[in-house]
Amino acid sequence: MSDSWEAFANALQVESALLSRVADASTRLTQALVENEVEKIATIERELDTARKAYQSASGTRRGMQVRGFGALTLRQVCGYAPRAMWPVLNQRLVELTTTSIALGITTNNNKALILSGMDRLMKVTSALQKAHNDGPGTYKRRGYVPPPSNSVLVSSKA
Repeated sequence: MSDSWEAFANALQVESALLSRVADASTRLTQALVENEVEKIATIERELDTARKAYQSASGTRRGMQVRGFGALTLRQVCGYAPRAMWPVLNQRLVELTTTSIALGITTNNNKALILSGMDRLMKVTSALQKAHNDGPGTYKRRGYVPPPSNSVLVSSKA
């Protein structure tokens, strides 16, 4: 593929579309996490991973073209250097990438918070089960009662 302005604009358009696909999958993952549907979460996670890999590939292609043509210039600087006829299209793609990236970052942080709160609930439930199990009466042995253990409910397969 030749590194022309048209090819660069096309690569930028593909990158923007794929980033939007990642953002959509991330938003659907948020909804699945809120609804607590395990099968739906697993399916959307796979879709999100596929979309993320496609985006990374497209981004790598565009970055390669950018470095070959402009060295260390930022994408904003490259879009400013574009021919006058292409400037509006390239800047539109730049705005799309910027706003979608910001929205995706917020959604990703929300998803992380939902996952962490779910794990926190799981830890609280496990702790309550351990406490209920350990607070029961001790085991009687020949010399009196043995205090309940303070270890975990989870037991090794070797025990």
